[in-house]
Amino acid sequence: MKKQLFLLSLFALLFGLLSLSETKADVKLPAIFSDHMVLQQQTQVRLWGKASPGEKVTVAVSWRKGKWKVTADADSCWRVEIPTPAASSEAASLTVKGRNTIQVKDILIGEVWLCSGQSNMEFPVSYDSISNWKNGMSNAAEVLQDADYPALRLFRVDHQLAPDGPLDDCRGAWEICTPATAATFSAVGFIFGRKIHTEIGEPVGLIQSTWGGTHAESWMAQECMQGAYYDSLRVSQERILSAYPSARSRYDQERKAYQAARAENPDTSLTPPVKPVSLNANLRMSTLWNGMIHPILPYTIKGVIWYQGESNDSRAAAYQSVFTDLIASWRAAWGEGDFPFYFVQIAPYYKQSPLLREGQLKVWRQVENTGMAVITDAGDSTNIHPRNKVIPGERLAFWALSHDYGRDIPYMGPVYRTMTVNDSVAELSFDYTGSGLTFPGDSLQGFVIAGEEGVFYPATAVVRGDKVEVSAPQVALPVAVRYGWDTFFRVNLYNREGLPATPFRTDDWDL
Repeated sequence: MKKQLFLLSLFALLFGLLSLSETKADVKLPAIFSDHMVLQQQTQVRLWGKASPGEKVTVAVSWRKGKWKVTADADSCWRVEIPTPAASSEAASLTVKGRNTIQVKDILIGEVWLCSGQSNMEFPVSYDSISNWKNGMSNAAEVLQDADYPALRLFRVDHQLAPDGPLDDCRGAWEICTPATAATFSAVGFIFGRKIHTEIGEPVGLIQSTWGGTHAESWMAQECMQGAYYDSLRVSQERILSAYPSARSRYDQERKAYQAARAENPDTSLTPPVKPVSLNANLRMSTLWNGMIHPILPYTIKGVIWYQGESNDSRAAAYQSVFTDLIASWRAAWGEGDFPFYFVQIAPYYKQSPLLREGQLKVWRQVENTGMAVITDAGDSTNIHPRNKVIPGERLAFWALSHDYGRDIPYMGPVYRTMTVNDSVAELSFDYTGSGLTFPGDSLQGFVIAGEEGVFYPATAVVRGDKVEVSAPQVALPVAVRYGWDTFFRVNLYNREGLPATPFRTDDWDL
């Protein structure tokens, strides 16, 4: 009997010790901290992870003496801030100790940029069979020929949906830029990063978090979307989601009946059933913020480059407000102040509303520390994914080089400022004219003009010094001029530095 009691007591003790050991979790780092990463220079970078509640975690780095000690909170989270030196291509390391030890190697100190948005930012340098892209850049072979940049590092956040709330981690790993790793990376991101890296001669880290065909509202936190517009969109999405299962079931039954009727009588004039309205999973409000942005918060960054808007075309009139909210919410979440936020104005395309481009223009004019890359010369009338990604990538880089890295280079083309009417001629003045206005070809294209009746006619436009004079025989007294105001268009007004004018309309110029 005593022997049995002893064995039972011993078993209970061993079981308890085993259970206790199982509850103690290893110290973990999120995926964004891996070998080959780049940390932002000359700042307080944030490092964080998971451990058992109450566990003491020690962090040490190779570039600075001392150790940082922190205790994991009740939610198993810990976080420290560590100062970084000036940019360096010398490999550094990071060591995290708790119940276990993690070492991250080959860390470079430099400039870190987040590349985000929808398909035109996701568009890879080369054909990517994994993500089913049908093509890459038109000059992919040339771009990849010398894409060995040991101090340019790439991190791609894998697609991850999270409609029910923010996630703590993602899938991905930092990679050294080679022709192979660059091939499947964001083309716009790579061109931007390559330009910055080669110009400033410092390490650059690029984080790609993208998903094609997505709304801006998918990339925003729920708590940041308040007001009638967002409430209406939220109700609309919930209605579609709740109605879809039964509507789909009904459709499947109706389709079977339709197919049976057609099989019995191929000449029948029966009308096929209409597919029910659905909502792609990646269009749900906040799902990509939760799944693809929150997991990399608050990784210290220099700024953001953004290429999105096409999927908001059906709500183009609201895009200025939505995009403004997105920028403000991202800056608030990172807690780094008004960091640079540079974006691409969407290209001409036969289905794309000019209101969307106008909304982007107004955001740039009104939101502090933003920049807009105009790409009116890189559109494709029938392809929403123009293959020339050098133009948007380098024009985004012009903004960063001029505003963040002290380079005296042009970064913006002509922007309409005012209109003066002299008899039947509308005289337009512009900002960002550089060393003067110019145009390729025999004449200026893309201008239309209207009188008091509001009918717009194709116009003759002539450069006079730093102004453009616009007129048409049908208009005796001009009231409004528009430029590039269409879905797809051909325009050719530039400054002599080679940067194109942004589309505009004078009849809604509220600054």
